[in-house]
Amino acid sequence: MTYIDFYFNVENKFNKIYEILEKEVFRKRKMFIAVNDFNNAEALSNFLYAHSASSFLPHTIGNHEENTPIHIHWDHEMMTDDFIINLKSDISPLFSRYLRLIEIVSHDNEDKKMARERLKFYRDRGYEIQLVDTLKEI
Repeated sequence: MTYIDFYFNVENKFNKIYEILEKEVFRKRKMFIAVNDFNNAEALSNFLYAHSASSFLPHTIGNHEENTPIHIHWDHEMMTDDFIINLKSDISPLFSRYLRLIEIVSHDNEDKKMARERLKFYRDRGYEIQLVDTLKEI
């Protein structure tokens, strides 16, 4: 069964993604990041390249290369990755094929509203969900 983490009250989604990726790539996990479109994919890719001068997180946009640990794409495709990070407002129809689904929710009211709908969907289907309040992590 897929385990689901909801990180909420996230100040900056890209920073939270970087934090998660850094840990999981070190653990040899493969990650799929679902974004809205090519522009969002490119923005995230640029952030990952520029975020840290001392570390690099290898990734691809729009295609799946087996040797690359991070894949960023705007279509809900099944990848051979372990985890999916969902940055879309809808639910990936293939989320249950991953070991873990990570949802990242900002302070934005519309983002919160859509996240509540996704949370209800997962709860109604009996998924184990961990809620992480990022304000309490500080």
